[in-house]
Formats: sequence, C-alpha cells, structure tokens
Amino acid sequence: MRILIASTGYPRNEHDFSGIFIKRLAEAMTILDAKVTVLAPGDRDAKAREKRSGIDIIRFFYGPRPLMKIGYGNGGIPENLRRWPCLYVLLPLFLFSFFIHLIILARSCDIIHANWLHTGLLAVLVKKLTGKPVIITLRGSDLRKNISKTYSFIAEKADAITTVNRQWASEFEKMFGKKIYYTPNGVEKSNSSLDVRSKYKIGADETIVLYIGVLQERKGTDILANAAREILTSNPNIRFLLIGRGDPSKFGLNLLSNVIFAGELSPEETLKVYSNCDIFVLPSRFEGRPNVLLEAMASGLPIVATNLSGIKEVVNIQSGILIEKDDSSALIRALIKLADNPKMRKLMGNHAKARIEKLSMDWKSSAKEYLRIFKKVCSCAGLQVT
Repeated sequence: MRILIASTGYPRNEHDFSGIFIKRLAEAMTILDAKVTVLAPGDRDAKAREKRSGIDIIRFFYGPRPLMKIGYGNGGIPENLRRWPCLYVLLPLFLFSFFIHLIILARSCDIIHANWLHTGLLAVLVKKLTGKPVIITLRGSDLRKNISKTYSFIAEKADAITTVNRQWASEFEKMFGKKIYYTPNGVEKSNSSLDVRSKYKIGADETIVLYIGVLQERKGTDILANAAREILTSNPNIRFLLIGRGDPSKFGLNLLSNVIFAGELSPEETLKVYSNCDIFVLPSRFEGRPNVLLEAMASGLPIVATNLSGIKEVVNIQSGILIEKDDSSALIRALIKLADNPKMRKLMGNHAKARIEKLSMDWKSSAKEYLRIFKKVCSCAGLQVT
C-alpha cells in the first residue's frame, strides 16, 4: 500500500519533537511493508527531500529559507502567526504550495492520510481533483474551538475520520455515521535512563515532579506555576522539573527556587528522563490523548492530571489522581499527597505501567489499525491494494 501522509509538522532532525508521533506511526507502517511518503512544510534548516527509516520525506517551500517560519516552533502555526504577523503575507503561498504538492504526490499513492483539520481541508479538495481516498486524523489542538461548519464539510467529503480518544469517536459517530474510527497512538519507551538527580543537582530526599510539554496556558502552565509557588513554602522538598519549549519567565517560573527548567531535549533524551522521576503532572485545559502521559505511565510514574476525556480513558483511580480544570488547590493537594506517601506512588506507578500494557498501546498495533482502515476505505472505493 502506498500512503501519502500530509502534516503541518514532522521532525526536521533527531532533536525535533514536531510531529514526532506521526514519525513513529510512519516508521511502524513501513515495518509492516507499507510504502510511506510524508509531505510537510519546509524550514530554513531542513532538507527539501530526504529518506529516513525507509520513509520518503518531502518538504514544500513557500518563500525564502530565512522566512519559512510558519510551520514550526512553540505553539505551531497559530502561535507563529500571532508572534510574527508579517508571516500572514506568506500564508497564501504556504497553502498554495502545500496544495500543489499534495496534487502531484497524490497521483502516485493509494490513499491520503491528513493530520489535523486544516490539512484535511486541503486533502478533500485534492480528492475531488485526483479521486484518491482521504483519511483525516483529528488529534486535539484542532478541536478546541467551535468548528462545527468546517467539521461538517470535511466529514462529508472525507472517506474516514479517526480520533485519538473514544469519547470523541463516539460523539462524532452519532453525528457522521460509521466513517468515524478510534485510533490511539502508540507508546514509546527507552531501555536506558538519565540520572536527573545528578544532572540537575536534586537531592536524594527530594520528590521530583515531572512536566513535559510546551509552556503555554492551554497546557495549564499558569496553574502549574501557582501550585509550585504555593508548594515552595509548604513543602520545600518537592522539586518541579520542566522539559519543553517556551519562556518560563512568562509564568514567573524562573523566580521559583523549586523549579528547574531544562528546556527542550531530544525525543530520545526525554524518554530517558521518566524513570528517575517520582510523579508526572499534566494540568492541561485541553488534550486529545497526550503521548507524554502514556510514556510516563509506561515508565511506571503515578499521574496527576486534568480530568479530560482523553486522559480519564487511560488514567484510573489506581494509576493516578485526576483534578478538575483550573483547580490549582486540588493540584497542590494531589501533589503533596503523593509526595508524602512513597508507597502510594510506587503502587500507583505499578498500576499505571500495567494499565498501558493491558491496553496494548504500542506503535505496531496502532499502525496495524490504521492500515486496516486504509484497506477498508480503498476497498469501498473500488481500489485494489496490497
């Protein structure tokens, strides 16, 4: 089967997190003998075309290299346009180049797999011109606002739509019928670990609370900052280790002695961090199915996270503590409760690890499910693929 994956983010190098889950899915599909081509935005530091892990990666250019800053960075396309309004001048070229490349590449593929709504809109237009079936995956950030009209349009035109949590799949199936599928991401694990206590000078008697993600309000970084500020006086033995992109000074995190901001690590380095921490925290206001949460659970960490649909489907009462959105007091109580009870942390961490194993969340299983859906869609369209 020849698959064209269209995405507005794909790792530009081994240190880049942009679209890392799409890379892992594509690699798993390739191992299962699928022929995969990825189309993603160009970047000043990325090659226009390369082959990695058996995957053909093509990046469309839409301006001079120094100005190609729409697709990558903290917060993605919306944040980049807000950060640099002058980029709006390049947006028509970005969309046009993306569209033209989709048309060209679609002619030599069996199916188009578009990631996120905005990519899906272009893909269904390409479908009309080329006749190639389109699968759209909604991952979370594209469902934050009221997009009912847009979603209705692409749901009607797309051959299938997948979501990363069961609740969304159930809700959308009632609206749009049997073309909706639940397709969870896989979980990546590392066979080695990083001695974070030595690296970041954290004492053996201190409890490490790990946060991995972009520093932004959508991720609840302001709630986390409030909690860290309060905990500094009540329990100074709790240390917060933050890994990811963003400006800690925006939330006053740089002023807190119990907060360590490690910045952005490579995907491989990040995977090595989990096992030597004590608690994983994720106070997000909106999530689809966060991969960092699954990775933390697979590494045996107890979870403190927001009670969102994509989170509560995997985190149960045995594996973590769920709090309501924007409730910093509940976040503080949960972190202190776990910090003061090592036996509870150990028990919850073991349950979290067992939970991931029970749910069979691995990239091979995820790739198999996608390929099953792709073949079904192609069959319904009268296309013969192997």
